[in-house]
This record gives sequence, structure tokens and C-alpha cells, in this order.
Amino acid sequence: MKNKKWYVVIILLSFSASIYLLTTGNSEIGFYKLYILPIIVSALSIVLDIIGRRLAEKDRLPHKLILPIAMSVPVIFAISQYGQYVFNQENENYTQEIIRVLVALIIIAVGNYLPKTKPSRFVGLKFFWLLDKPVLWFKVHRLAGYLWIISGVLMLSMRVSNKWFWVVSYATLLYVIPLIYSIVLLKREREEQYENIKN
Repeated sequence: MKNKKWYVVIILLSFSASIYLLTTGNSEIGFYKLYILPIIVSALSIVLDIIGRRLAEKDRLPHKLILPIAMSVPVIFAISQYGQYVFNQENENYTQEIIRVLVALIIIAVGNYLPKTKPSRFVGLKFFWLLDKPVLWFKVHRLAGYLWIISGVLMLSMRVSNKWFWVVSYATLLYVIPLIYSIVLLKREREEQYENIKN
């Protein structure tokens, strides 16, 4: 991971089940499982990333495998934590919780994929004004990728994901902010072109 922002995602994923359990008032889980275990998982994932980058520099590991290897640890840990504490038989909203976690994981996966997309009418955010501008497309989808991952982690962590405040927040993170950013970039590019023509 060249970008250290991924470390924040790793830490948030590792603590997502703990945040969920704390926000729902679950006090039965011990300190070790709520705090120490996620710290260990985060540290292990970051160490795997550092080792992976060093191996990639020596051409012993493809660069494309570093992120999946490092991210697999907190993802598997989060799934196991949800399976153990959230998806228990006493939970009345069992199906709703499963759907929420699956949707959150899909949003995280899409967020990871968005920066890798090329201008297309079928893949990526539907901003038609960026189709003939690959540099702007990449910038907007890179930002959107981070925002989608943050939204997925928030959805994993917060139980109140079905309330209007959270629905609006997710919509803003997933679509509105990238939309505004794309318009700002397009306006800035046109102003630069106008200045170049003027000079």
C-alpha cells in the first residue's frame, strides 16, 4: 500500500465490530476482545503490508497482491467478530443484520475497485462529462473509492444505518461529494484552458 490512508481503513475494519457492540450497549464482551484483539489484528495487517512492500521491491511478490493480503486479515477478523457476537440466535433482526453486513462489504469491495476503472458508460460513476477526460475520471474515482470504503466501514460499525440521517450521509459520501468534486475539477480545467487561450 503506497498510501498510508489504507492503514486507517485497516484500523476501522478491525474495530468495526467493537464500535458496533459499544454503540448497541453490549457490555458483556471483555476488554481484551473489544480493544486488544483489534489492535493486534491492525498491527498484524500493517506488518504484512510492510513485509509485502519489501518483497515487492525485491521482485518476490507482485505489487497487486500486497493490498489483498494486508486487507484480508481485518476483513476476516471483522466477519468472524460479527458471526460470533452480532449474528447470534438471540438477535431479533438476524436477517437485517446479515444484509447490512453484506451490503457494507460489497460497498467496500466496489470502493476498492473504483480507482482502477477506465472511462466507460457501463462501469464507474455515471458522470458522462468525464468520459473524454481520463485524468479527471481517475481523480474523481480515486476520491470516490476512498469515500465508498469509508461508507462501508461506517455501515459495518453503526447499527443506525437505516435511519434517515445515515441514509443521507451514505448517499452524500457515495455520490454527492464525487459529483461536486467532478464539477469543480471540470470548471477548473475549463478556466485553465481559457487562460491558456487568452495568453
